[in-house]
Amino acid sequence: MNTPESDPPEDDLNALAGEYVLGLLAPEAVAQVEERRRRDSAFNAAVNAWQIRLLPLTEEVSPVQPRARVWTGIAAEIAPRGEKKASLWNNLKFWRALGFGAGGFGVLGLAAALVALVWLRSPSLVPIATATLISQHDGVFVATAQQAGAGVLLVVSPSQVSVPADKSAELWLVLPTGKTQALGLLASDRPVAVTLTPLQLGGGIAKLALAVSIEPPGGSPTGVATGPIISVAKFLPL
Repeated sequence: MNTPESDPPEDDLNALAGEYVLGLLAPEAVAQVEERRRRDSAFNAAVNAWQIRLLPLTEEVSPVQPRARVWTGIAAEIAPRGEKKASLWNNLKFWRALGFGAGGFGVLGLAAALVALVWLRSPSLVPIATATLISQHDGVFVATAQQAGAGVLLVVSPSQVSVPADKSAELWLVLPTGKTQALGLLASDRPVAVTLTPLQLGGGIAKLALAVSIEPPGGSPTGVATGPIISVAKFLPL
């Protein structure tokens, strides 16, 4: 990651802007990039250009009427279990209930950025699954997974979501092993596009889940969820 004292050339500047918009930077790098946006108009313009370039991806998401089992799954997921919700992340019974075992944590690789660039040229995307992340506080994030080549484009749309001004909502991919990978920050006022690589998909999207945690500004400083987990949901095939 380049610091404000050592600015990259134009090509690297554009690549850095793309990594930032795709949510691929480490939390400490995000803070440096946001500081640079405030002082560097050229870099800020590059970030804006990336955001505009990715916007059509969210517009290609067609409404999908979920099957009855989707709502059945949501109802089962949010039903009272008689356990404290504050400890979901470290609750082994909770992960077993989702079909996962215990495990460690991981981070999203830079390869996702390259996959996203290929998908920008894709003429059509086919919805294959959805995950409805109902917040323990208020609102909901609806994630629509769309097949795009060998990978998946994930568009996460908020509805009536409220995140404290001094906090960030961070999205996590939960693998069948129980390991997690940070997928980037979510917005409460607009959709966010996330890419899943074939390596991340592993045995299929139906075996994966998503989680949302509340973190310090810019996301978890450690690569591990440090704040409360407000929602977890498995993918349900369409």
